[in-house]
Amino acid sequence: MNKYRVLVNCFDRAGAPIPVTWYGNATSPSDAIQKMNHEAQSNGWSVGKIICVQQRKINQEMEVAA
Repeated sequence: MNKYRVLVNCFDRAGAPIPVTWYGNATSPSDAIQKMNHEAQSNGWSVGKIICVQQRKINQEMEVAA
């Protein structure tokens, strides 16, 4: 699982532009875009243009108790 940031131009129900930055965990860039689309639609926004998708890998280190 990786952390993603998706920068998007959305529009509200009245057609006003909204700059949106979506943060979340996803398995791939296309999965991150799909999750962002779902969240934008649940807010009543339409997606205009995807500006960029940035990825940061999650490091999962395990500590061993002695």
